[in-house]
Amino acid sequence: MPAFSLPLTTKRAFNRMAADLRRALDERFVALVAYGAAGASAAFASTVTPGDLDALGPLVESWHRDGLATPLVITPDEFHRSLDAFPIEYQTMLDHHVVIAGDPPFAGVAVRPEDLRRACEAQARGHLIHLRQGWLQAAGHDHALGDLIARSAEPFRALLGHVARLHGRPHHTNTEIVAFAEERVGLPAGIVKAVIDLTHHPEHGDALVARLGEYLRATEQLWSFVDAWRS
Repeated sequence: MPAFSLPLTTKRAFNRMAADLRRALDERFVALVAYGAAGASAAFASTVTPGDLDALGPLVESWHRDGLATPLVITPDEFHRSLDAFPIEYQTMLDHHVVIAGDPPFAGVAVRPEDLRRACEAQARGHLIHLRQGWLQAAGHDHALGDLIARSAEPFRALLGHVARLHGRPHHTNTEIVAFAEERVGLPAGIVKAVIDLTHHPEHGDALVARLGEYLRATEQLWSFVDAWRS
């Protein structure tokens, strides 16, 4: 599996977040893990209290200024017990992460295929519905449409990757995922590649506005493919 890496500036920002978490949680701090895209992270603590949330709340604005998302704050026990509730997010975390500090509770952890399959079906439906809703909300403004496409790229890539995993073909690079989408699902390789390339270059989202209809049709086809699992 290819390594998941972070730009130096992002790594420094996460190091500052880890220092903030250590100060607030003290000996209850377990680990901070960065994963996926858009500054996502999980902060593990042996316990999480209302006082911890009060202490961390004022720090969120500075994390956002550093380009980081608000972290998922969770105990190791909660993580293990909720694998079936968030299989796609947790599988992404397990597959593509960087340990910023501490020792995350990942040893021996595995997402059950049946939970991942159910989540893929739900996400495929949701992806299509949210694209349609976003298209309406953009009200014809190209920049808003470009932002919609760029924000959807990572979830689309992750969904295709998990569908490939469930078909016994765990692909990790964009090239492998595009090939799977074309050969097994029947999606047009051109639009799939163009969308998932936005995971590295979200600033190019505006260039795909003219192809949004093509993207929507590919998403409809993906939904039909995963929906057929029930038949």
